[in-house]
Amino acid sequence: MEIIKDLQSCDSGTLAREAVKILIEKKAINVALFDVREKSSITDYYINVTGRSSTQVASLADEVDAKLSERGRGALRIEGKRGTNWILVDFGDVIINVFDRESREFYNLDRHFPEGSQLDISDLVAEVDAKLDINKN
Repeated sequence: MEIIKDLQSCDSGTLAREAVKILIEKKAINVALFDVREKSSITDYYINVTGRSSTQVASLADEVDAKLSERGRGALRIEGKRGTNWILVDFGDVIINVFDRESREFYNLDRHFPEGSQLDISDLVAEVDAKLDINKN
């Protein structure tokens, strides 16, 4: 698994893909990556993920911020840290929504993204799976 060490000057697509890999490795479920560059002036990419528990929701948000900060791209802001049902981690050109199951279903933000904007992340899942298999040996 190729790890880009310095993300300070990387493009938004690279940042989004690195964030997705971190979230998958941390066992986020229902990871969805949306490319909204042509439709939004707010951000380039949205990532929506679900945590299995309130503890994991907080852990996913903390982990993605910590890992990307170590590589030069800390979050500009984090919203919802007091609650643990929905935490928004804003990197400017990439926004990550970390939900618990109930909040993900209730708000159903995925339906608000333009048709065709969800990207295939199967290559990122395979990359993380391969890395985890290597680490088991």
